Amino acid sequence: MYNTSSYVSQTPSLTLPRITFTDCSEPVDLVFVLDSSWSLMSEDNFAKELQFVTSVANALAEQMGQSRLSVITFSDDAKMAIPLTMYSLTSEFTKKVLDLPWIGGNTYTDKALEMMYKQFDAYQTRGRRSVGVVITDGGSTDPFRTLSVIRKIKEKGINMFAIGVGMSINEEELRMIASSPVSEHKFMVENLDGLKMLQRTLVTGICPGPTKTPICSSEPADIFFLVDASSSLLNQENFAKELQFVVRIVDNIIVGARPDDSRVGVITFSTDATLEFGLSRHTSNRAVKDAILALNFTTGDTFTHKAIDIMYDQFSKFMRRSPRVKKIGFVITDGQSTDPNSLRASIDKVKGLGIEIYAVGAGDFDSQELEMMASDRSKVAQVDNLDKLNEITFKLNLKTCT
Repeated sequence: MYNTSSYVSQTPSLTLPRITFTDCSEPVDLVFVLDSSWSLMSEDNFAKELQFVTSVANALAEQMGQSRLSVITFSDDAKMAIPLTMYSLTSEFTKKVLDLPWIGGNTYTDKALEMMYKQFDAYQTRGRRSVGVVITDGGSTDPFRTLSVIRKIKEKGINMFAIGVGMSINEEELRMIASSPVSEHKFMVENLDGLKMLQRTLVTGICPGPTKTPICSSEPADIFFLVDASSSLLNQENFAKELQFVVRIVDNIIVGARPDDSRVGVITFSTDATLEFGLSRHTSNRAVKDAILALNFTTGDTFTHKAIDIMYDQFSKFMRRSPRVKKIGFVITDGQSTDPNSLRASIDKVKGLGIEIYAVGAGDFDSQELEMMASDRSKVAQVDNLDKLNEITFKLNLKTCT
């Protein structure tokens, strides 16, 4: 009955080798489509699906760079539990996944696949692969509609993995969902505990290529991030979206104390500006990211120029003088400055030091101020809201991995 080449039985004596790095240098948009119907029988069983998702995400975390992760759950209806642009950090993503509730209901797989299709269509970006992973323990309630949606997905070129759990699965439907070659994209396990056995196989399928340990080299830079903490952000959650954007940039440099490493400092600003930490405070990516994510929202006005003045002072005293070391400042804000005249004077001083300024805006406000702050227009980015910060990419060319 089952294709033994893609069937994983539960064998207690079977141990898989530790996952090593696979080639996943090309960014991936990865959507997990999870069955949340009554046939799962219990919250504990649904939790096993969620644990599998987090294990795959964690296995990919160090390899996927600027990739994005999403989760859609389905039963009577489909729910966008985590959109592609919601989290840039795997730790935040996995925490949210484990909090997802079991819903119960029928198995309208077609609704979830349609939602996945529309999400890929809305957020498709050149240079990103689109990958979907469907996990279900039964046949869809509307197989004809499911087939129709699958055809659209295949035409769009989305790479699909189909995982069936238990003895009631519709194997032919899994075959239709899975991309070619089917033997490498369709899997079946006896029960939800068996998902653990698929982790390495799925990771390798998502990131095809020879197994390798990446060797990374860096170009040195001294970088300051100036982060808006004013009242217009409304709450800590929105402030955290700015912080997650900063952390994503930090993931694309190498922080350290060696001559070729980069150094990072952070300044927050509202009515006043605060030097949260300077360039020499932290000497690893992990330490910098932990410090950033621990920052607190303060509220107040938007005196951007006060943060620029602190950055000027810090660069004047502590930047490395070698021409090999890039000097970069990022300004991230959700609105106009309270004192634009002082801001212009402060920016002119910083540019006089040869600092490259990137200006990032989130919100509906005049972009002229962003363009005034930035070194040139290629270093300006503006999005409609904070949720879309994850769509912004800058090529700093400070880290190369082979």
